[in-house]
Amino acid sequence: MEIFSSIKEFGESQKGNPVVLSIGMFDGVHLGHQAVLEETTKVARAMNAIPVAFTFPEHPGSFLRPGDQPPLIMDSQTKAKMLLQYGVSGVVMRRFDQKLANVEAKDFIAFLQGLIPSLVGICVGQNFRFGQKRVGDSQFLLKSGKLKGVNVHIIDSKTSGTEPVSSSRIRMALTQGKIEQVNKMLGSPYRIKGVVKPGKAMGRTIGFPTLNVDWNPEAKPAYGVYAGTVNTEEKEVYAVANYGLRPTLESEALIPKLEIHALGSLNPDIWKAGIEISMQLLQFIRHEQKFESLESLKEQITQDKQTAEKLRKIG
Repeated sequence: MEIFSSIKEFGESQKGNPVVLSIGMFDGVHLGHQAVLEETTKVARAMNAIPVAFTFPEHPGSFLRPGDQPPLIMDSQTKAKMLLQYGVSGVVMRRFDQKLANVEAKDFIAFLQGLIPSLVGICVGQNFRFGQKRVGDSQFLLKSGKLKGVNVHIIDSKTSGTEPVSSSRIRMALTQGKIEQVNKMLGSPYRIKGVVKPGKAMGRTIGFPTLNVDWNPEAKPAYGVYAGTVNTEEKEVYAVANYGLRPTLESEALIPKLEIHALGSLNPDIWKAGIEISMQLLQFIRHEQKFESLESLKEQITQDKQTAEKLRKIG
């Protein structure tokens, strides 16, 4: 099933087929989100209905409080693909606007039914909030569903450590370089995807050639050095990645750069500018720092490679 930009468009496409919606921002599609999606597909099977995710391309905060919205863990295209991977048959990717902001909590289900007359079920996480000024919560939705003839299912939060998994926790862990915690909450390794672009070959001049990847996420990981695996259509290799402003080499850089140094052999005819690659960040090695000389930088990079090799053997 395709991705829809409005609920009405999706509703008109169903021609009376029963629908179960999972609703949420789903930023990161973490363990808690996955539980909601799994319950959605389970409920849909039991009701002989179509499981669909209803979400937003941008955070609602970008409309409600412009400039103060949370940075997104993943872009909308990546999110839509992941939602489909977790079992829903379609995705409604609707922008949050004044019309939606004006819907009162008591009218929310009726609003959805007006656009999807065949709506039979809704699945949300226990911390779900909705309606004008976000006054509605999951329990209010449950009561409203009973009045409107819609089966509402509330899914408990997943925990990591002693705290519930949430997108805000993942963002915080990213900024602290706690990539192992991020991966536990996501349920899979944090993934970078981008196109290799031409660089200044500065890494090659000091003996550590790198792939320069065009990648600038909203929710940025801590500047520093990471170990992980790099994938293209050709193969997978272990690698060390540096993400940051490169203070030793560029004193006035404002935009962070991602540079990847492979620990395995690369085919230069395939691994070159213009190809798309993905990297999974597995371990955090150290925070970014400025070195007094190129020689000191080279020594540290050598240590970083040795640390990555040890982590690979342990992992």
